Amino acid sequence: MKKEDLNILFLGDIFGTPGIRFVESQIASLIKENEIDFVIAQAENVSGRKGFEPKEYNRLKNAGINAFTLGNHVWAKDKIHEIIENNDLIRPANINSKYPGKGVRIFDVKGNKVAIISMMGITFNPLLEPWEEQSANNFFDEFDKIYSEVKANYYIVDFHGETTSEKSVFSLYVDGKADAVFGTHTHVQTNDARILPKGTYFVTDAGMCGPRDCAIGSNFQEVYEKMRYGAFSAFKVSKNKCQLNGIVFTLSKNPDRKKIKLINIQEQ
Repeated sequence: MKKEDLNILFLGDIFGTPGIRFVESQIASLIKENEIDFVIAQAENVSGRKGFEPKEYNRLKNAGINAFTLGNHVWAKDKIHEIIENNDLIRPANINSKYPGKGVRIFDVKGNKVAIISMMGITFNPLLEPWEEQSANNFFDEFDKIYSEVKANYYIVDFHGETTSEKSVFSLYVDGKADAVFGTHTHVQTNDARILPKGTYFVTDAGMCGPRDCAIGSNFQEVYEKMRYGAFSAFKVSKNKCQLNGIVFTLSKNPDRKKIKLINIQEQ
């Protein structure tokens, strides 16, 4: 039977093993307390500091996550190619079609077709090897193409970008078409959860599930030395206590039943 309203949990970038562990410790209670029907997580920083590998994929699937969006670090680990064609992984849509995987996937959630789209920002977001291009393609054009070709009851977009301006302008462009646009990538949750004039949910950045009081997940020392002295040593995942940032929202065709709230849980 088709469920009229859907409660969705969207988790900000899960960062390294500490992020996985803290998500595992919190997700069951979040699902129960909010009567969640479907869980989406940003997964491009899961395996180590960059990338997503089968071992961590299986661990998070077992924890209760239903779909994973990815970003500019999608190819950081070679083993991503073992899972990239899985029907619950969504890599950026606005890239050339020669790359494996898909930028939009359709999920049946309680009888509703839910399209999840990954979009990548361009400004201050240069693509590094093994990417063969310097930047992603135009995200407005790509959304138009998807929206005209992909038929669903609901459309959710993870906009993975550096700038608030790209995320904000894109959200207003798709207002009334996409049902939700959530920014990711900066690892800093923004206090602007709202419903746009034509009904689209928007948050500039969902935040991060991982170590806090550090360099957005990485150890302070190595990042500091690079910033101050130009030194470089491999950044390491911080061992600090963690936070869980996310968004709970309701997909509904009835405006009176729509609601959105930010989730911010701090490890004690």
